[in-house]
Amino acid sequence: MSDSLAVKPTISVIVPCYNVEVYIDRVLGSLRSQTFSDFEIIAVDDGSSDGTLGRLEGWAGTESRLRIYSQENQGLYHARLSGIALARGEWITFMESPLKYS
Repeated sequence: MSDSLAVKPTISVIVPCYNVEVYIDRVLGSLRSQTFSDFEIIAVDDGSSDGTLGRLEGWAGTESRLRIYSQENQGLYHARLSGIALARGEWITFMESPLKYS
């Protein structure tokens, strides 16, 4: 088990993704630029038919807090539930594409 998985983060940020290839770089870039860093990012690809999953996989190579879960399209509600099931943080929040935290 890697060190990043051994430590329980304070916050789990769940990012449901469905055909958001044009937005996902901005979403993940916004999360990466936060000054608070004790969080994990759980991106749930909900059966995207564009290049969303490829973009996520590209980010996973440079962002150790990112975990990707891919599933068949089931809708936003089920994508959120999948993220909740994977969350390890004390607190859970959601970030929808194309939103930005500041």
